[in-house]
Amino acid sequence: WDEWSHGNVASGGCQHRVGERMLEKMRELGDVKFIINVGDSFYPNGVQSREDPQWQNKWRNVYHQELRDVPWYSVYGNHDYQHDPCACGDGPESCAQVNGDINNTQFFYMPALSYFKEHPELNLEVVGLDLNKYVDGWNNTLEKYLVFADCKYSPCEEKCLANAEVRAQEAFALFEERHQKSTAKNMIVFSHYPTD
Repeated sequence: WDEWSHGNVASGGCQHRVGERMLEKMRELGDVKFIINVGDSFYPNGVQSREDPQWQNKWRNVYHQELRDVPWYSVYGNHDYQHDPCACGDGPESCAQVNGDINNTQFFYMPALSYFKEHPELNLEVVGLDLNKYVDGWNNTLEKYLVFADCKYSPCEEKCLANAEVRAQEAFALFEERHQKSTAKNMIVFSHYPTD
């Protein structure tokens, strides 16, 4: 663990300050419909279930209730997968962060690992993509050999690698589909690892 690059996560002080600033900005803006959360929500190894105390300690106790009263559109980050059953699962039903009930703000809104949500009242569509396979996408010398390196921390490395490959393919297919079919004037597309 490198505090220089990851920050002093153990103290939580930084996240509390981020949460305070988010609340100030939300109040300044007024009618906030949702918050985008780009993953790595539970350092260093993710949550194991909906009952995991990290939901309380690292999210509910950090971000004011007013912030959590709107849906947090979320995707998995590489660290989130490490101890989450999602790494080894056959579908989203095994994933500790997946929640398809937009009104259940006790958890993030993530109806699938890649998904879209239309906001016709804003002429907007939001698309969340699971592209964690590309954790090392910055390194162009690995282009042909990209694998989801964090799978080595899961209890099922081979299954995790296969899942990451399928999930990336599904993410790109969803992106292409929404690019073709969306009638919204605006589109927000987010993932933990952009593929530039």
